[in-house]
Amino acid sequence: MSRKPTIVLVDADNTLWDTDAVFRDAQLLLLSLIEAQTQIACKAPDRLAFIRAYDQALAQKHHLHLRYPPQLLVRSVEAGLTGRGPEAASHQAIAGQLSLSVLVSQFAVDRIVAEYLQALSSTPRLLQGVAVGVRAAKAAGLRLFVMTEGRVEKQKALLELYELTGSFEGVWEMTKERSQFDRVVTRFAESQVVVIGDQPDRDIVPAKAAGCSTVLIPSRFKPTWQRDSDHETADHLATDFLDAVTWCIRADWEAAVEAR
Repeated sequence: MSRKPTIVLVDADNTLWDTDAVFRDAQLLLLSLIEAQTQIACKAPDRLAFIRAYDQALAQKHHLHLRYPPQLLVRSVEAGLTGRGPEAASHQAIAGQLSLSVLVSQFAVDRIVAEYLQALSSTPRLLQGVAVGVRAAKAAGLRLFVMTEGRVEKQKALLELYELTGSFEGVWEMTKERSQFDRVVTRFAESQVVVIGDQPDRDIVPAKAAGCSTVLIPSRFKPTWQRDSDHETADHLATDFLDAVTWCIRADWEAAVEAR
C-alpha cells in the first residue's frame, strides 16, 4: 500500500496573516481615546506594553479568557491611568466596581468600544513567506488545512482575498486542546500529521501530546502566561512560513524513504 500524503494543519492568526498588528493598532487607538476622554495621559514609556498588561490581566481572570467584553478593557485602562495596577483594575472591572466612573460615562465607553471593534475588523496583511510557502507545499504534495479558534467565515474570506482558497482543503474551527488533535490523528491514521502555529501553549504543546509533529513560528506577542519551556516542545523553530513548509517537505521526504 502506498504511503498517504502528509497532513499539515496551519494556524490562521499570526501564522498566515498578521493579526497581532491589527490588535496592536486597535489597542493603541483605544488607549488614545480613553486618554482624550479622561484628559489623563499615559505616563508609561511603552504604551503598548501598558495597555497589554491590562488586557492580559483581564484574559487571565475572566471566564471567557481573551474573548472578555471589551468594555472591561476600557474600564481597566481608565483605572490604570489613575494609578491602579493591572491586577486590581481587572478584578474591579470584572466585579463591576468600576462601572460608575465619573471620568468616562457609559455612553463614552460604548463609543470607544465601537471604534475599537471597528479597528479590530481591519484586514490583516499576509505574512512573509506565506504565498510562496503555500505554493511549495502544494507542489510537494502536502495536504493543507486551516485550524482556527475564531470564526470560520472570517478565515475563509481571508483565504479568498489572498487567493489561497484552492490550496487548502478545509477550514476547521476547533478548540486547541489535546482531545481535538487526538481526533485529527485518528482521522488521518495512515498519514503523518504536522501542526504549524505561532503560540506554543495553544498550537504546539497539545498537538505534540497527541502525537503530531510540530513547527513553531514564534509570534512577536508573548502572553505573560506563556512559558519559555513550551518553545522547546516544537520539533522545529521556524523563521517564517516558508521555513516551516521547507521543514515539512523534508520531514515528508524522510518519512517516505523510511516507508520503502
